[in-house]
Amino acid sequence: MKFFYFFVFLILFQSCDAFTDKRAVTKEEFYEMKDNVTITKVTEGQILEVATPKAQKIYQKIKNKKIETIDFLKQTQNQQKLYQFLELDSTEIDIIEKITYHKDISKIEYKKEKQIFEAYQNITDTTLFQENLQLLHGKEKILYNYPNFDAKANKFDGIWSILLKQKQIIRSLKKKK
Repeated sequence: MKFFYFFVFLILFQSCDAFTDKRAVTKEEFYEMKDNVTITKVTEGQILEVATPKAQKIYQKIKNKKIETIDFLKQTQNQQKLYQFLELDSTEIDIIEKITYHKDISKIEYKKEKQIFEAYQNITDTTLFQENLQLLHGKEKILYNYPNFDAKANKFDGIWSILLKQKQIIRSLKKKK
């Protein structure tokens, strides 16, 4: 029976956080912390407005080495090596989830991206090819696509996809202000 009382005492003693360095926050500390934290609601438009130039800058680096980048992606799927090959800086790397090039719709992961791929395939006038930026709802990611076309054959050849981390874009939006 003494063991039972000792066990109950030990549980009560431990539940008081006597063995940890955690302590309760005082009311004053709570309100001071609360005053220093602000929650800002951002719209999809604001997110896309910040994401667009960042994605375009990354795509420009891909475009400068387009053929070499396609060959590089055929050899390896290692994203870190790809970032080094494209000479991306740390701010660009922080917002990128993945860079891919698709010539075949069957290898595309997201439904929205498959729809974009199909739309590009159906365009006959290559002057109508434009970039595309979409929020992937429920995925917390931003998808930037840019079509690639064969200038000699004057037809769609594939699609570049840059998947961006929405959370990192929002954080960069806060830093910008």
